[in-house]
Amino acid sequence: MPPRLSGMNTAPRSPLVRQVAFGLLVLLALLVGAAALRFALPGQPLAPPLPNLTVQRELLVIHAVSAGLALMLGPWQFAAGLRARRPRLHRCIGYGYAACLLVGGLSALPLAAQAMGGPLAQLGFGLLGLGWLGTTAVALVHVRAGRIAAHRRWMVRSFALTAAGISLRLQLGVAGGFGVPVEVIYTALAWTCWVPNVLAAELWLWPKAQPADPEPGWEPTRLGVD
Repeated sequence: MPPRLSGMNTAPRSPLVRQVAFGLLVLLALLVGAAALRFALPGQPLAPPLPNLTVQRELLVIHAVSAGLALMLGPWQFAAGLRARRPRLHRCIGYGYAACLLVGGLSALPLAAQAMGGPLAQLGFGLLGLGWLGTTAVALVHVRAGRIAAHRRWMVRSFALTAAGISLRLQLGVAGGFGVPVEVIYTALAWTCWVPNVLAAELWLWPKAQPADPEPGWEPTRLGVD
């Protein structure tokens, strides 16, 4: 019997449920990531009324494009079939994700310092940027050292923070549907777009056992599709 992935919740799940959940994640990541690329278009069509569009327009464009690309690349890191059959492609996508995230994370910090909503919102977005960079850096350190199980755990944490882009847009959509202005909820969004994601990731990673890293070539994760 193959070893379980260290620190991962490997309780049995319906393959159909996993496939539907993963498909929904990919769809949302692609849609939201592609929508973020509109900031690179002249006039930033349909952009929300953010002060940084005026104060730090170029930096916001760099952040939106790099973060959008990271969001579109991230889910494929959890596709078990891709990892098993195309490991080189998996690594290329991973390094592309990390490169986009580095640009997006570094550009997020000065943007957070000028975020709409005051000091509390600025603190929330600043911590998101630091956590985004930090979790990805730890994941890279682990994979370079051959600690694959630990690398996967930290990649889950990294993408949970990347998916703040999805959470933010969904919450903005719900608020807009109820006629709530962006300015009213932006301070809360600076926290609600990522803190629940982190909690959900930690719940997923709640350890049931701590065996050694799996043998090379074995792909046990339950996050992706087989």
